[in-house]
Amino acid sequence: MDSQKKKRSQVSVSLNEQEKTVLTKQSFRQNRSVSQIMRFAIKKYLDGVENSYMKPIEEDSVEQIFLKLGSQLAKNSDILFALKTVLIEADLKNGTLFPSYFSDNVTAISGYDKYDLLDPVFFKSRIHPDNQIEGIFKLHSKIDRWEHNFRFKKPHGEFFETRISFHISKDERCLATWQFLPT
Repeated sequence: MDSQKKKRSQVSVSLNEQEKTVLTKQSFRQNRSVSQIMRFAIKKYLDGVENSYMKPIEEDSVEQIFLKLGSQLAKNSDILFALKTVLIEADLKNGTLFPSYFSDNVTAISGYDKYDLLDPVFFKSRIHPDNQIEGIFKLHSKIDRWEHNFRFKKPHGEFFETRISFHISKDERCLATWQFLPT
């Protein structure tokens, strides 16, 4: 096969100016390979993790680091699915929160495609009419954590008890967990 016809993959990583400077000084000038630079970047990130329960991964090769990271992600995904919990990020517009991200497990748990659920009209149309729909997505300005219980209709028509817990982070991001409660 002609080498010009081969497709090439590229991985992009967004770095701030300080990270670019560190990587340039410590990696490229020392004539390191791309895998060594990736390992350095990953290790630098993991070493900077503030939470003590998130220990940095200490392995000898990039392949081992990616294997460990992948297994950690898979374990987290399994736990979220077992607990019937969806992760959400929401944007604030005029005092109302609008989901802008649902974790990939939302389809398996709710029965709806995550892109359909990103439509506020669609999402709200699945909430039981006895619940105060507008109050669920109102921002509470005096507190940084709150939750709502409401019934949500799955595609087959049955309503399930759910709980959504909101949290406004230090950097003003709205993060939430949405859990389908056992019946």
